[in-house]
Amino acid sequence: MAERLVLDLFCEDSGHEVFITNLVRVIARSLAVTEPLVKPISARGGHGKAISELKAWQRGLRSGALVRGDALLAVIDANSKGWRAMDRDVRAAIDVSLYPQVIIGCPDPHVEVWCAADPAAFQSQFSVAVPSAPSRGGRLVYKQWLRTALEQAGEMVLGDPMDISLELLPAMDLNRACRNDDSLQHLVSSVRAWLQRQMWTDL
Repeated sequence: MAERLVLDLFCEDSGHEVFITNLVRVIARSLAVTEPLVKPISARGGHGKAISELKAWQRGLRSGALVRGDALLAVIDANSKGWRAMDRDVRAAIDVSLYPQVIIGCPDPHVEVWCAADPAAFQSQFSVAVPSAPSRGGRLVYKQWLRTALEQAGEMVLGDPMDISLELLPAMDLNRACRNDDSLQHLVSSVRAWLQRQMWTDL
């Protein structure tokens, strides 16, 4: 690619930011293309404010007050809705005229499960098996679920447990992880397709 692409990332919190940024890096390297610059624009208010803040941010784009990148990647947890239903909700909130390409990611039910999508890589990195998923939902429940697994492995978790994605994602077999999680498969396929289109455009 002649120039480095800019990918605007709209997501719920810093855990989403760190996972998605590293995921895009891993996918770009697997395709031997220049890594896009991921520009995070986080709602910071969790799921409850994500859709409304996504709409407000787009109003800023339409007014010319904000600069947009080459594509938009919006990542919002599916929660109890299921990823397909949440995907439809997010798409309905996006003004497609603002971007030539829009990619949607909806971790089902929360982004922490994507860290466990390749159990072999998780156990190899942290010497502990992936624990059973929580019996109840909620973003904080899933953060604690991942934090507890890491603490059982002897890891010191000072910040967001999603920070492990920096070392975990390069060790993951993404094809295996995607077979285990449909919501991850949907996102990875979409990011790969976008990057591959840019490769052919630049030839």
